[in-house]
Amino acid sequence: MAQRIFGPIRAAGVQIEEKEGDKPITPGALGQVGYAGLFEKGEVGKLIYCQGKNAFTRKMGGLIADGQAPDACQNYADLAAGAGGMWLVRVTDGNELKSEITLYAKRPVLTPMGKLVAKNGGRWGGKAYNFTSEFTGVGDLTEITLTTGFTGWKTDQLKGGSLVFAGIANKSYAIVGNDAAGVITVSADQKMLTDFGAGTDFRFYVAIANEGKALSVLVEDGEEKPTTEFAVSVYVDGAFVKKWANLSIDPASPRYWVAKINEDGDNFEGTAVDLWTGAPTADVRPASHYGVSSAVTATVLTAVTENHETVSPGGAVPTLAMGTTTDEMLPQKVTCTVLAGDLTFSAVSDKHGALGTGTLGTAFAPTMKWAPPFMLDNGTGTLVEDDVVTIWYKPFAPSSLVGGSCFPDKANAPRVKFRIVANDHKSVTVADGSDMTDDGAPGDQFQIDAKVELAGGRDGHADITDAHYNQQAWDVGSSPFNRLRGKNVGLVKFATPGVTSTSVQKAGLAYAAAKNHQYRYEVPANVTDEVSADGYVNDTLGRSDYAVVSWPSYGYVNDPASGTENRQKLCTLTGRIHGREAAICRNYQGYHKAEAGVDAVLTGVLDIPTGDRLLDEEMLNPRGINVVKKVQGNFVSWGDRTLWTDPNWKWKHQREQMSYYEQVLIEAFDWIVFQINSTDTQGLGLTSLKSFFLPEWRKGAIRGKTLDEAAIIKIDAENNTDATMADGDMFADISLRLADTVERFRIRIGKQGIFEAAA
Repeated sequence: MAQRIFGPIRAAGVQIEEKEGDKPITPGALGQVGYAGLFEKGEVGKLIYCQGKNAFTRKMGGLIADGQAPDACQNYADLAAGAGGMWLVRVTDGNELKSEITLYAKRPVLTPMGKLVAKNGGRWGGKAYNFTSEFTGVGDLTEITLTTGFTGWKTDQLKGGSLVFAGIANKSYAIVGNDAAGVITVSADQKMLTDFGAGTDFRFYVAIANEGKALSVLVEDGEEKPTTEFAVSVYVDGAFVKKWANLSIDPASPRYWVAKINEDGDNFEGTAVDLWTGAPTADVRPASHYGVSSAVTATVLTAVTENHETVSPGGAVPTLAMGTTTDEMLPQKVTCTVLAGDLTFSAVSDKHGALGTGTLGTAFAPTMKWAPPFMLDNGTGTLVEDDVVTIWYKPFAPSSLVGGSCFPDKANAPRVKFRIVANDHKSVTVADGSDMTDDGAPGDQFQIDAKVELAGGRDGHADITDAHYNQQAWDVGSSPFNRLRGKNVGLVKFATPGVTSTSVQKAGLAYAAAKNHQYRYEVPANVTDEVSADGYVNDTLGRSDYAVVSWPSYGYVNDPASGTENRQKLCTLTGRIHGREAAICRNYQGYHKAEAGVDAVLTGVLDIPTGDRLLDEEMLNPRGINVVKKVQGNFVSWGDRTLWTDPNWKWKHQREQMSYYEQVLIEAFDWIVFQINSTDTQGLGLTSLKSFFLPEWRKGAIRGKTLDEAAIIKIDAENNTDATMADGDMFADISLRLADTVERFRIRIGKQGIFEAAA
């Protein structure tokens, strides 16, 4: 078969004909798993690959209370010890929400210029949230529930927050959940109705804090061009992740900040949104905090925390004076619209709704504690009906700037900075011995470089159903796992760790069987006897050559979230079993060695639900139910059976080995499609197959005295007739002698007969 011809075709001269070379088959990856489940983070609807625990943590987050897929992944990574790899699909109920933060331009001060948004939804990016409203009356209260009438919340969106009533002094209630109809439930030992008594103030406040678990960013001047560019550093739960050191606000620049952040292939944390519509001048670049000081002492800088803008066709320029503000008051935009009569205005917060009606020239006190008081009055010209004054209020989050740097006069002394040791909502205190008055003065433009946290993230776990798993992960036609095709990953062992739903497990098996992979069942932890385990597996879930199971499927392990020693939790063993299997597969360079036995130790397992009693393996093993049991002081994975329907595939390692070969071969021969159907092409195919199976024979994966005995490969005129060639087919018939396993070591021993030595 000629691949290329160089030189003359019809003319005289030397012609070079480059012959087709051998087509080697690249072995597939080993020890791969595919898990679907609830995760703390991760892009929804995508196939996400993680090699090891560090990659998993960065892409998918940590352990969560709502599911055990993260436990399985961490356990897999620990026991695989560098072998294998994880292909993951994050399942949600569709209600997740991304956290975000608004970035403000340096000048005009406190003007929004863009946003940073978490890469995907979830509380991982920052769950901080505040809401206030009024309930209709005491009839909406019970001792532990409040019917708010608000229908904008998803199920359990408020879980972990606090509930405060304006009509109940000095009392906060821990929220344990809420429903989509707006009913909030607090802890069962509370007495809200009794505490409220005959009160008449029906305003309530809901607050959720990040509590240190959030995506945060540090925005500072650019490293190479500090006067025209800026830098963004990213932190997750306070730990540094990455930095973009030189970013431009100019869309025409190769350093344009939105493109640099959003197109970074190593960015699993956030995306950028440009909100600026004017000219991209250097003044527009953001900082963590930038503003004008109202007072400066040696160690304390007090900031102006607000600015305002006016839309007045008549050209009115009003004055704004802030009242006494407190640490409780939150960042927001307050829109004041002048009403008929030109003396009053309505005030509406973008975060907290209507704040009431005020009078020009008179101090305005909002109807709720989170909005700042102020006085709006005519200055130059007169405000008239429908004129709008927008107030941007941007206080500091109390104590959030500690450890950061304060530049008291950034414009004139750009390198002079002081270490922040404390802050409230409008002032920062720097370290003792500092003297900011040498460089700063009231009216100077200050800058603060400190981490600021994102807020508003929401998980998508509360309303999860079987249908979400089945549609998002296990649908044969649309699953993200379909993207495994073409990646040469070999056999993938699928599971839905921690989920024992019949519907989900059957759907997972159906997917694995359709794609020639494997699915690991899990038996509920409350099934603790052999008859029930057998009935659950065989009658409830059903048998398949592509299904495997170990019982018990759950074990007791240390609970890292308990905060105390000797605290245990019941956890799926799927990740540990798969991790140990991946390590054995790597050590033997294939699936031909049964991944079980005394070396298949499931480290970290302290106990199992069946206790220390001996399991009836005489009953379980022939039925394909492998066991987890204690051997020589360790819990081990014991058994090499599938839940076979075809007795030819009762051995787990042989089914895995054959699926692995088939997965590799189906991706290895795309090159032969549309080649000339000839004996030459048949020869190339035969050579490729022999070269692939030769190392398999040498390592004992297939057995025989010779390769031809271990792997009979036939591609010739007998199975490729003129008729088959005319139909466009080329047949390769392969018969393999797969490696067997020792399931029983049968020792035959007896007494020798009486004998005498010959003299």
